[in-house]
Parts: sequence; C-alpha cells; structure tokens
Amino acid sequence: MNVDLSRHIGSSEYSGKMSNTAMVKDYIKECIVRERLKPGDKLPCEGQIAEDLGIGRNSVREATRALESIGLIEIKQGVGLILRSFNLDAIVDIFSYGFAMDKSMIFDLYEIRKMIECTIMPAVIDKINDITISKCELILAEWAFLVQQGSPVHDIDRKFHDTLYRPVGNELLIGLCGIFWAAFKQAEQSGVIVRYFPQDKAVALTVLEEHRAILEAIKQKDKEKATMLMEKHFRKIELGQNI
Repeated sequence: MNVDLSRHIGSSEYSGKMSNTAMVKDYIKECIVRERLKPGDKLPCEGQIAEDLGIGRNSVREATRALESIGLIEIKQGVGLILRSFNLDAIVDIFSYGFAMDKSMIFDLYEIRKMIECTIMPAVIDKINDITISKCELILAEWAFLVQQGSPVHDIDRKFHDTLYRPVGNELLIGLCGIFWAAFKQAEQSGVIVRYFPQDKAVALTVLEEHRAILEAIKQKDKEKATMLMEKHFRKIELGQNI
C-alpha cells in the first residue's frame, strides 16, 4: 500500500520547538493512524517526508534509522520504508545493557516470567484447540529427535512454549515471552544463569518428559495439575550466584 499524505500533512502542523527527529516520528505516527496502515504497508519515502516537513533528507534519514532500531519500520533497499508488525525487539537490547550494569535484574525478570507462565495455564486450557495440541505434539517429537542427536534444544523449547500460549490470543504476551527467552539466552551465555540440569542425554529426556506431562494435563483439561507441573518445571531452573 502506497501512501500520499502531502495533501493532509504540512510543515505548519509540526512547527514550534520540536526537533526534526521528533517531527519525523510524529509524521510517521500520523501516517499510520490516518491511513490505517498494516504491517507490510509502504510508508512515504524519505524524500516525500522531507518535502512535506520542509526539512533536510539527512534529518529524515536519522529519524528513520532510529525508528528501524526500535523495530517500528524496516528500510528495504530499492523499496523504501515498510511498516513492521508489533514487536518488542528493542527491549531485548535494553536488557542486555541492564544485565551488564546490574546482573541482579535477572532475578526480577525470572520471577515475572515464572508468574506469567504459571498463571496462564487455565487460560491456555480454556482456549487451546486440537490443532494447537497436534502442533505441540509434533514439536515434542522433533525435540526428542534433537535430544537423541545431542543437539541444542533451546530454540525448540521456546517454540513449544510459544505455540502453547498462542491460542490465548494476546500478542503482547507472546512478545513478552520472546523477550524472556532472548534475555535468558544472553544471560546463560554470559554465565549469569546456570541451568539446573547438565547437558546430559538422560536428564535432557527427563526435561522433555516434563513438557509432555504439561501437555497431557492440558489435554485432560486439568488446570490445577497443569499449573503445578509448570511450577515444577520452573524449579528446575536455578539462578546462578555469580552476581
């Protein structure tokens, strides 16, 4: 979708004490709202934005790079500015700097993740369907194969949880879970978090069976058991003391 806001937006609307970067950000926000843009739609080009606002292209480019860095838009060579779907990518980078300054932040993040993923079990059971259950079963089968091969399972673990929560229909929840996974992976790599279990096939299979048990409780519509099993799963993650 191409957008022409030149008849709607002019530099007079953005006069005053606003910086050029702020003007461009407000222009693009207005564009998204006024034209009801959706992810994948094309925004006005940098030249058009500069002309409409009466500012230099370098100022526009600086602002669009800032918007790209926080995940709002994508700049495609030869295409232009594309609106991205809602995401929380920028927060992962913020956490990485936060851990570097204060490693104790991981404790707070861990508690938030545990509370969310344990308390959401009843909602998952209320809304999950047979298609999602089948997807989870296929993920567990792939997980078992990776364990037998001695391959890393971090990504398949995340895929299982993401798929399980998707029927709840809360995109912010999925985004937050994505932040947790990315942040914890960074923390593990830096030694802030130590997994309770070693990279041993027998123990890895036990962890896999814990996930099978969670899914089985969900299939049985047993909210109390599913919540209890998820809490038990989280107790297998131990936060390191090297803070």
